Amino acid sequence: MKNSASIFIRLPWFPSPRPAPVGRGRNAPCRWAKPRAVSAQQPSEFLKADNGCSLSSGERVWGKRPQKFLCSLFFCVLILSLHAQDAVTTLAGQALVSGAVNGTGTNAAFSDPAALVADAGGNLFVADSQNHAIRKITTNGVVTTFAGQLGVAGSANGAGAQFNSPSGLAFDQAGNLYVSDTGNNLIRKITHSGAVSTFAGVAGAGGFLDGATGSALFSSPLGIAVTPNGTVYVADSGNHCIRKISGGTVSTFAGMPQVWGDADGQGTNAQFNGPVGLAFDSRTNLFVSDANNDTIRKIAPDGTVTTFAGAAGLDGASDGDLSSARFRSPAELTFDRNGNLFVADSLNQTVREISMNGIVSTVCGAAGIYGSDDGMNGAGKFFNPYGLVVATDGSLRVADTYNELVRTVLVPFRLTLQISGSPPAATLSWDAVIGKQYQVQFKNDLAAAWANLDASVMATNLNLNATDNNGAGPQHFYRVLVTP
Repeated sequence: MKNSASIFIRLPWFPSPRPAPVGRGRNAPCRWAKPRAVSAQQPSEFLKADNGCSLSSGERVWGKRPQKFLCSLFFCVLILSLHAQDAVTTLAGQALVSGAVNGTGTNAAFSDPAALVADAGGNLFVADSQNHAIRKITTNGVVTTFAGQLGVAGSANGAGAQFNSPSGLAFDQAGNLYVSDTGNNLIRKITHSGAVSTFAGVAGAGGFLDGATGSALFSSPLGIAVTPNGTVYVADSGNHCIRKISGGTVSTFAGMPQVWGDADGQGTNAQFNGPVGLAFDSRTNLFVSDANNDTIRKIAPDGTVTTFAGAAGLDGASDGDLSSARFRSPAELTFDRNGNLFVADSLNQTVREISMNGIVSTVCGAAGIYGSDDGMNGAGKFFNPYGLVVATDGSLRVADTYNELVRTVLVPFRLTLQISGSPPAATLSWDAVIGKQYQVQFKNDLAAAWANLDASVMATNLNLNATDNNGAGPQHFYRVLVTP
């Protein structure tokens, strides 16, 4: 099976213009549009240009409404923004089988896997919440127990360390792993050698109290994030606020402790309702999945809280711009290297993307339909997806909590195209997943068969490109195929 992204160029033109507890619950000149992947199993559909260079459709139009492009020089490149496509496969675990088994791939078993995080070497770590352990998945799919005792809840530190329903995970710059130990109301720390200690909180003592890390109190902490300087932020879900741990002290960064609501504002004047996931963007803004408000919130470095996407109290599955999009109990969040934000939309059974230009789309899964199917082009199904991380190979990994799985998602990739030289050459560029095979194809007429442009190539980095030095005809069609 393959999926693809397709583009059409025509030359020349002179146009004018999870609820707690864890696991349950623009037409700018010469700006090239970025197409999404489209299945090779479906007929490709292209927008065509008339003499005014406005885009009109055939029977159906995928994606955005027709637009006009204004280009200078000798060429107008028309790129179709296509309907999102995806590919979902199972990395580890057995669908709907709860267990505590180490092994390779589908021989392993989890029990309500929650947060995911990746180290610099590409290994995944899983907060295996109902097994009360932190599991590790190596790059070749081998699942082991990294910390904790499988199936045994407790709060012990040291060699026989125990956890109680761990949910959130985050690495610091030194490779230490921080854990939201939800059932113990603790924040734990695991060194790269596996030594476990209590970082903040009092074991078993749920509540709210700022102060020294050894006496501060949390209530069902969930998401966790660490800044480059080592400051730890916690989604203190039961207290409806975001806590900050720095210099041995716990303080309230945003939200009104123990008061739920949806008010925007600065610091403790703002309100949350069961916050879950946390993720920093490249500008040190902290994004929060405010699960019971069904929104994504944004906290500026000065503590100012705004509603970024969705509408408080209005759940749903609508895609669209930030204000019209709807979510249903969003869980963990993660950014990719381009600044796109991914959301585990847990009770919609989907993974959503908020693009850099503020458009919300459904990446994979079917809204309101749960299942465990692998597949592509919308066939993949989830059952309460919770944890998310962008792996070092460029793929997206998802903790599919109620399915007891860790899944791999090939996110619809985008293409850019540049025309240069005389005669003109066309260079296609796209984000790639390391280890996947890509094939660029072309044709000069829609009725013609696709032909390969050079040999296929296996991605060894996160960017690929290909150049067609013979693109001098009146029109050209291209597509890029990838084998999931």
